[in-house]
Parts: sequence; C-alpha cells; structure tokens
Amino acid sequence: MDIAPVARFAVPAGTAAAIVVAREATGDETTDSRRFAAIASLDDARFRGSFEELIVAGVYTVLSERVLVLRVSAGGVRTFAALVAIAGATPVPTPSRAGLDIELQPLALAPDAADTAAFRALLESEAKQRPVFHGTTAEGTTYSGFEAQATAEILTAIRGTILGATTPKTHPTPRPSPLSLIFAGAAIDIPPGLIVGLRQASI
Repeated sequence: MDIAPVARFAVPAGTAAAIVVAREATGDETTDSRRFAAIASLDDARFRGSFEELIVAGVYTVLSERVLVLRVSAGGVRTFAALVAIAGATPVPTPSRAGLDIELQPLALAPDAADTAAFRALLESEAKQRPVFHGTTAEGTTYSGFEAQATAEILTAIRGTILGATTPKTHPTPRPSPLSLIFAGAAIDIPPGLIVGLRQASI
C-alpha cells in the first residue's frame, strides 16, 4: 500500500463551489442546471452529458496527478484534509455511476489518536495561495480547494505518521482507494459533487 497523487479528478472552478453543492433548487434554470444534485438524479447518459457540459463551460476543472488540500469553514471551525490516492491490490468500493467510471464521493479517513498538529500546519500553509475553488453556501459553509505545492511533504506525512494511526470512516483498517480524503482531525461529511473522481475510461 502506498500514497500517491490522485490520477484524475474534477472540482468546481473559481466561485462555482457554492452552486455545485447547493442542495435546494433556486428557481433559476441556469443556476439549477449546475447543481450536482440535480444532474445526479438523471439517467446515466444524461448525467454524463450534463457533467461534460459543466466541464466545457468551465464550471468544473479537471486536475491530473495532483494532491488537493481542502479547507472547510463552518460555525467558526476550520477543517483541513488532503485528497490523495491509496494504491493497493483491492480497492474499497466508493459510490459511483454504473458504466461511467466516475467516483461520486471520496473515502473519508480520520486519525484515531495520532497528533496531527504538524500535518494540519502543513495543510494550512497550502491555504495561503490562490484557491482552485472557493465558495460559501446559503447555510454559511465555505469550501476552498488548493493545489498542493508541498506534495512530497504531504505524502510523506501521511505515509509516516497519519496513515498508520488512521481508520476509514466505514472500514476497520485503511484500504486502497483512488479517491481518499485524509483529514487533519475528525472527518466531516463532504457534499457530493465537490470532488468527483474520473477513472481511465471516463470523461
């Protein structure tokens, strides 16, 4: 088992994050067509077409071989996580669309007891650059994503001190996953559509 950058994934671009993760319809046709919850309710063919249109329109941007640092601010608390791939022989199944090779949701992993202060500081330092996306929802939660510059240091931190004391939210031991969020502290729920994994045969 090893930790690596994610091969290919899509995230909202610029300020689109708030629109993409919106759970309730706004009544504006253009805005609502960009909500992931709306297109996820479509059949596979229409979902794929709508998602491709969002990428072409610049609502989503596709990143390859990257580590993403996620910052979530809610209720005065900031939560940090690193998006990575956990390589191995038997991947953990993640929510996906049949036949589309699209991962709908990252696997969330959080440390049980390890001191994550250094890991958190490393992720916080990445948040001083221009974000790939940044948006505040109607509920007041702010989602920001940053392309990691200190990729090697983050991967080393996860390999050496975080992963060994980490358990997935729904699995007893760390298992391979192409799309994993390693939290610097307790894991939180991430709305569908904020981070979408794209496998080899997908978009």
